[in-house]
Amino acid sequence: MRLIEEVEFLTEAEREAEAGRLYRLVDPSNAPALRLSDEARKSAGLINNPFIAQTPSQRLYLYPTTGKGDQDIAAQLIEERDRRSSGLLEPVPFCGWITTKQACTTAAAYLGRQLAPATPDKKPALLRFYDPRVLEQLPRILLPWQLSALLGPIDRWVYLDTEGRLRCLEPHADQRRLGSLKLTTEQWRAIQRVGQINRCRELYRTLPGTMGLRKAPSESVDALIVTAQEVGLRERQELATFVLHGLTTHHDFYRHPIMRALLDKLGGRLNYMGLTNQLSDADWEAISEQREASSYGSSI
Repeated sequence: MRLIEEVEFLTEAEREAEAGRLYRLVDPSNAPALRLSDEARKSAGLINNPFIAQTPSQRLYLYPTTGKGDQDIAAQLIEERDRRSSGLLEPVPFCGWITTKQACTTAAAYLGRQLAPATPDKKPALLRFYDPRVLEQLPRILLPWQLSALLGPIDRWVYLDTEGRLRCLEPHADQRRLGSLKLTTEQWRAIQRVGQINRCRELYRTLPGTMGLRKAPSESVDALIVTAQEVGLRERQELATFVLHGLTTHHDFYRHPIMRALLDKLGGRLNYMGLTNQLSDADWEAISEQREASSYGSSI
């Protein structure tokens, strides 16, 4: 996954569009304005959701981009940037530009099968890998060969991130893999945390005095969520509060003696939010000032 300059994207996209290999991936389920007409659907590859009953007009689809007329790619880019919400919690109808040498119906059928991966507990589960908010996380969760198998016929996937930047995913480094995605227990747990990661990043983004998402990278948020779970926190609000404390102080804040004494009191009627509300400004200042984990001794 890499950032791509607009000029490079437009040059490559126009070349692929002219060759008939460029498609727009769109989820119109929450965006009626982006639903295709009956006539347009004849040229599209519809992706069947195995868990949700949808009419043809509501289905995720691949639609060919010619790069000409009303399909001008530069105009598409401007339009999608204007349409995209800056938040992380709202649906993302436009999933990106996809390059494939396969027919769009073939690619659509493959992607549809990947919506239901083999999970460790063998229970049915939907993997919304097509959503840019999820796709952005997958390269750090999946092994390269797993990412290749997940996207199979897809050669290139370019999408807009939350800051309106273009990101490019080319999943087949050395060898293209095909087949069903099989996840380990830890990988599936990491994917299940993606929603919580984005909720925490959104909360942090809206705090007074913060400077946007760059200070809350997904890896840092995920590590804090895992730590929160390890110390016994389970409720969504408590997990988010723990993460915000880590982001506004430092990632090892929970090792500070003040926090260790507090966490020892968890249980019964004493929850994390109630306990931390008892901390004074001086306590938080002491926790914030000491940033070296080694100064706190052994971990909890």
